[in-house]
Amino acid sequence: MTAPADVAPPATTLRTSRRHESPHRARTVASTILAPLALALAVTAPDADAFRADIDAAAVGRAAVARIRGSGHQVARTSRAITSTDPELLKLTLHRSPGPAAVDQGGRQSRAHGGDFVVFDMTRPYRLAVGDGYDVVAVGITRGELGPHADTVARQAARRLPADTGAQAVLSAFLLGLGRHLDELAGPAQAHVGDALVSLLLAAFTENEPGRMDTAIELVDRIRVYTPANISDASLCVESVAAAYAISPRQLHRLFRPTGVPFATWLRGERLERVRRDLLDPAHDGRTTAAVAARWGIHDPRHLARALKSHYGQTARELRLTRSD
Repeated sequence: MTAPADVAPPATTLRTSRRHESPHRARTVASTILAPLALALAVTAPDADAFRADIDAAAVGRAAVARIRGSGHQVARTSRAITSTDPELLKLTLHRSPGPAAVDQGGRQSRAHGGDFVVFDMTRPYRLAVGDGYDVVAVGITRGELGPHADTVARQAARRLPADTGAQAVLSAFLLGLGRHLDELAGPAQAHVGDALVSLLLAAFTENEPGRMDTAIELVDRIRVYTPANISDASLCVESVAAAYAISPRQLHRLFRPTGVPFATWLRGERLERVRRDLLDPAHDGRTTAAVAARWGIHDPRHLARALKSHYGQTARELRLTRSD
């Protein structure tokens, strides 16, 4: 049975917890509730009758996160299961199992131990074998969310990445906490935690990349951190960001060209997303739409109305009326 590759991430936390779950059923459950992992996997186990899998999963911003615990098993994603229509997805796993996990992708083989990260490029075949007491936090995310760092992450597929120092240790602690509290995330909190997750992923893999990173990529990543930190400033624009990094606006446009999204478009989208979140958050019911927009550097009500309708198909009033409290 092939799992659908286009299932949307769950809008709310979903949970399955079965002590006697068949390997086939566990794969189906994981594929259904965690879209980035829903890419035709074969799951087998030495003792199918005694197999157990506990799965907690949630959409966290624009990523999907799951904590999976259970019996020993093997996972295989074969070339026959990969199609040109599959989304370009990466899977990051943090292993907490007592025993090692055997990983094989692209001719690279490694053994991950408790406390190690392992990356899988879901556009390529891979194999994974784990023992009893398996415990992992998995993050599924599209390449687009990682921007120019997507290749940096993908190049480390199947490599054992210890998570005991620097940004890797910070990311590890974050994921462990996230895995324990997936069922408590709801509403705007999911989006904010998702932003933090992507930022930590970028920090961890920037620090961890073997060799020197391309200067242009480093600069884009610094701009991606600087811009959200100053996004409430209405004067933040192509010219001001370029000046902050002593480059020309033309150079800034050129830096963002490989991402496929012009800087000005990306900045506008980041502002609109924050406005939308606030409009959906009951905590901001006492604030006017203009006040919410001004918080994120948008001071033109007419521009805001057109942009919200264009991006989300709803006006500010409609967003507030149709939300789920």
